[in-house]
Order: sequence, then structure tokens, then C-alpha cells
Amino acid sequence: MNREQLEQMVKAGESNHIEYKECGNRVPDSFYETVVSFSNTDGGTILLGVDDDKNIKGVKAGKEEKIKTDVITALNSPDCISPPIFVDPIIHNIDGNSLISVYIPSSSQVHKHGENIYVRDHESDIDITNNQKRLSELYNRKRTQFTESNIYPNLSMADLDEALFEKARKLIKANKSDHPWLYLENEELLRESILYRKDYQTGKEGLTLASALIFGKDITIQSLLPAYKVEAMVRIENVDRWDDRLTLRTNLIDTYQQLKAFVYKHLPEKFYLEGDQRVDLRDKVFREVIGNAIVHREYTSALSTDLIIGRNKVLITNPNKALFHGPIDPLSFNPYPKNPNIRKFFTSFGWTDEIGSGIRNTNKWLPRYIPNSKPVFIENDVFKTVIPLKVEALGNFAESFRKWLQLSDDYDEHISEGLQNIPLPTSLADASFKEVLTHLVPSWTKVGTKLKRLDWANNEISSKDEVQKVSSWYQDGTKLLHKKTVYLIQILTLASKAISLDDMMNAIGYKNRASFRKNYLDALESVELVTKTIPDKPNSPDQKYAVTEKGKLFLAGYNFELNE
Repeated sequence: MNREQLEQMVKAGESNHIEYKECGNRVPDSFYETVVSFSNTDGGTILLGVDDDKNIKGVKAGKEEKIKTDVITALNSPDCISPPIFVDPIIHNIDGNSLISVYIPSSSQVHKHGENIYVRDHESDIDITNNQKRLSELYNRKRTQFTESNIYPNLSMADLDEALFEKARKLIKANKSDHPWLYLENEELLRESILYRKDYQTGKEGLTLASALIFGKDITIQSLLPAYKVEAMVRIENVDRWDDRLTLRTNLIDTYQQLKAFVYKHLPEKFYLEGDQRVDLRDKVFREVIGNAIVHREYTSALSTDLIIGRNKVLITNPNKALFHGPIDPLSFNPYPKNPNIRKFFTSFGWTDEIGSGIRNTNKWLPRYIPNSKPVFIENDVFKTVIPLKVEALGNFAESFRKWLQLSDDYDEHISEGLQNIPLPTSLADASFKEVLTHLVPSWTKVGTKLKRLDWANNEISSKDEVQKVSSWYQDGTKLLHKKTVYLIQILTLASKAISLDDMMNAIGYKNRASFRKNYLDALESVELVTKTIPDKPNSPDQKYAVTEKGKLFLAGYNFELNE
């Protein structure tokens, strides 16, 4: 977490995922209640050294390391937190004040502080120890949400690979030489990392699915998950089959390393100087992409994880327990754990960071590896990650596109600049303007008709063949699109760079302000394709409108499901 992110977290105020604690020279007692409530709910970050009014008071100078040690010790003690939780507090300095941030992941188990069970509700830690209804709901959610925690009573240490424990220790030591797991025997390590657990509702206890996936022999994994496999392919010359292929049905440690080696074999390295640090960009990007695919996969699914290197993109598809359907905005999404115990191991290896960092870091490093490239993440029952290797922006056709939409040439520069932020699908990397249009128009119809609040016109053109039957189709959008559809696409095009309502109407030539808002702008806002730049002050004279990440993908012709 950098200074900017930390300051934003302080500015945001307490919430379901953020808690402030004043902390002089000792950890406050209420800290442990919040640890339990975050772990039992959706996770969150505790900032030690900030009061309830967002004032940064800091922890007592010289006590930072002791407080950090006290937190780690207490959270690893079942007398304080049961089952224990491993955390890695980080000390920050802001204007001479020391803060300590402690990220608490959502857990697949129900945790207690003393004899009490807490959950997070808005800004509060709620004691539900004596609330049988809420306790039952919590246990049911934990049991059904994280299949990595499924217990297999007949799975034994003999089914695990002794060599993988030593390999894991070497990886942990290389990343963090004083990690507490380093000093544990194999069975102790499994218990402390919650890869061996007891279900207190059913009384069943034993090794979990996650323990087999991380440390299991290949025959063990295949017996538990007969359909499980990970495929990596190169499809550049032979696009119907493959140029190179790797099939894996092994443990997650070797899977991660072999997938990275496969990517390194087929994609070029590239370095970047950040300050005086030489950064391996290929490693930065694909460390995150591969880590995400392994950590967040739904392992009980019969579908495979596929990583396909093509001429213009890398596509990763992953079976997934979807929380919603549609694209993820890397700047504003709320991360949600899928396999928190597997993720904890990958974090201890240095292969993943805090939850949500994979998407944020890929978004940060990819444009340096592939100029102007932006990753695409689509949440669905099959999670899809697209890493463009060759980028064509809609802005490369800005003048033709503006004329086709019959927008005022007074906005040439505005549109050209905005459309450079709209990357087209990689299949259009070498396309002509005509080819781009024959893709965009059917795509808009396919997705737009599913968004009922847009009231998308009936009988709209929905195939390339239909597009090409219309005379002058590549010269005039009104020949292809219903009048209402033209307005919707015009608004998205203008909002590709933030624009005021008056300028938008002027560029389109629309006179009735109330009608424009009701029929077009409000509709696009309601399906989250467009957003206000000052949402807290809707009537601000400085208010502008900008296309969202969903809106960019829609305008660029990506076919995906969108939530209304």
C-alpha cells in the first residue's frame, strides 16, 4: 500500500472494510474484536494510529516494532484468536506520524476472540455469540462459500508429498526469513494455516481440499478432482490446434512455476527503470495473472483453467463462483476472496499480495510492458482475463467515426483524445474502419438489447451481413442505426473524455434538456455506462459526464453480460 492509497483510506472514513484505532504504546483491546469481525465477514484493513474523526495521531514513537510484534504474536495465539490468523502489519510514516496498517483477509472459518464471535455490519463489530439465527447463517455461508475448506476425513499425511513441504519452506524463507510457519513441523503447519480444520457444527475434522491442492501427490489430486486440469497453449501459427501445449494436473506450487516458465518461453522479456530499480515487466504482469488464476479458481468445477497465447493477446479463462456478471473496473472494484487459505500460502511465497492487488497491479504494469494496453477482467461463471499484446484504439479512426456519427467537427480534438482511451478487441488489431464498423454495430445490438433500461430499438441490425446490405453503411451511421441508438452511441463517444451536459447537447444538436436527460443520459447512467465526475454534487456547475470502464468496453464492441 503506497502513501496515496493510505491517505485515500483515511479520507474515506470507516466502513464495512475500513476501521480506525487510536494506538499509543499498546494495541487497543477492541482491535481483536475487529480482527474477528473482518475475518468472519468480507475482510478489511485496520489502521492503528487514526482516531474516529480521521485525525492521524500516530502510534507512540519508538513503539512501532513492539506493537507490530504484539499484533503478530496475539493473532497467532489461540488464546486470543481462535483459530489463529497470520497477518503481516506494515509500518507507514505520514508527516512524522507512524501508522500501522493491518490487512485482515476474509476467512473460510468462523473465528472467535475469547469466547465471542463478531461480524462486521457497516462501521460496527457486532457480537453474535448468542444470536443463533445469525450464527447459523454465518456457519452455512462459510461452509458453502469456500470449497477449498471442504474436509476429507480419510485424507492423510501419507497422501501428501513430503518434498513439497520442504519446497514450500524454501519459498517462504526466500520471501520472509522470519515467517512463523518456517519453524513448524508439517502437521503443525497444516493446522496453523487452516489446511487441517474442524467443523464445529458437524464435528467433522481433517485435511482440507486446499491441503491436497498445495501439498498433495498427483494421484491424490486426481482422485479427489478427476476432471481438474490446467491447460497452456500457444496458438499463433496453428490457430485451430496449437503450436505448443502444456497440460498440468499437479499441485499448485508446481503449476504456478510451470505456467510461468511456459509464458516466459513464448513471450519476450522487457525491463523498466523505476527510480533506480530495474523491473522485469513480463514477470510483474504474469506473476499477477497466473497467481490470480490459481488462487481464485473454483476447484470443484469440471472446467479446466486455460491460458492461451495468441498472436494479439493472452486469454486466461477460469471456472469461477461469480459474484456478479460483467467487467471489473480496476480502479473501483471491491475485491472478494475466493480461496483465502490458498491465497495465504501464495502470499507467503511472495507470489501474490493483498486481495485485489492482482487486478490493480496488472492494470499498473501492463501498459509499460505493452504500450497503451489495458487488461480486461470479466466476472462470470467462467472468469475471463484478456491481456492485449497488440493494441488498436478506436481513436485511430476518430475522424471517420465522428463523421459517421454526424457529430459536430467543433469536437474533433475532444473526440480524438477521448477515443484513444477506448481500446478495441484484439481481433481488430489490424482492421480497417469498415471492418471495425461491421464488428461494432452487431455487438452494440447484442449487448444493448439486454439492457432493458436503455429501451434499445427493436429490429436493430445484429449481424455483419445485415450491415453490409445497407447502402453507404460505412459513411453514415443513421443508415444503420435507429435514431435513439445513434444518440446513445454519440453520448458514449463524447463522454470518452469528460464533457459537460451543455457541450454534449451542442455537439449532438439536441435542444430539449429534459428529454435528453430522461431518455438518454439517465438511461446510460442507470446501467453504469456513464457516470458523473462529481457524483456527490449532482447539481454542481462544474459537473461533467464520463464513460465508465463498462461503457468503454461496450463502445469498443466487447460482447459480455452486464448487470442492470
